[in-house]
Amino acid sequence: MLEKRPASKKIIVLMALCSMGWFFLGAAAPKAAWSRNWKPAPSALAQDYSIITDARDNHDIKMIFWLSSLMLPEGHARELFDHYIIVGVTRAHISPVGTMSFDIVDTLQASDGGGAPLRLLSGDNIPPLVNGMVSTMTSMLGQSLGPLGKGIHWFVFEAGSVHACVDGGLSIPFADEVYTYQTPIPGCPGK
Repeated sequence: MLEKRPASKKIIVLMALCSMGWFFLGAAAPKAAWSRNWKPAPSALAQDYSIITDARDNHDIKMIFWLSSLMLPEGHARELFDHYIIVGVTRAHISPVGTMSFDIVDTLQASDGGGAPLRLLSGDNIPPLVNGMVSTMTSMLGQSLGPLGKGIHWFVFEAGSVHACVDGGLSIPFADEVYTYQTPIPGCPGK
């Protein structure tokens, strides 16, 4: 299926499929059902660390997705993702009868481990390949997951000093909480 597609399309499809799979597992599976992977690949370690699920209240679920460069195969796209931080966020509200609604998120902030803000990019400031990947993921998730996929809002930042395999961190304030990542993240060579 993926062999006949150009490399950029393969990456987009792989990222969308990974994100959807982890999203469903994180949102639907009870925490007691989780088991640890045996000898996970570095990309699986990075993916597991890069997705945060905050479901302290059964009716309010927040998810943060950092599409780190380690989640991609080595090559030009991975190098591109070292220059940009791509973050997806969603906040779902589940009614007593099981229907879901999602907050609209118009903007997002992010900062490095030292508290310096990262520059949010929009419009023509986003490189075409990154913009295409985000647009394709948004469309694919919206079509395949319906309201759930449409509830994920994506943002692109200049990486600044934030790099997946360099000492530091990433901080994202969202929905009355500050979510943090420590870098280097699991899956980095030698970590």
